[in-house]
Amino acid sequence: MLHYSCDVCKRPIDPHADVHHIVKIEVFPAVDDAAAHDCCGNDGRADDADNLESMQDLLENVDADDLEDCCHDGARSMRFDLCDACRQRFVKNPLGVKSGKQLDFSNN
Repeated sequence: MLHYSCDVCKRPIDPHADVHHIVKIEVFPAVDDAAAHDCCGNDGRADDADNLESMQDLLENVDADDLEDCCHDGARSMRFDLCDACRQRFVKNPLGVKSGKQLDFSNN
């Protein structure tokens, strides 16, 4: 049997008695369509034969470590289990930004 606990408050969640929520977050770099258009030609795609030849040359000359570094684009997927109370707080403020203005008082 699977045991769940809230990733925020660490409270155990009984899947039969408690409401269990899953939050999935994906973080990935934004791709500018204009950049793809500029580097590859009019329609955003380069000639297929040129692509295949370039890819073959790249694969023949690259080490496994270099290939891993090259392919890592910073994308990441995350999954969190939340109890109902923590879900309600998360939905109200998903980025955890503190509300209200911080006042800076002088020391006098």
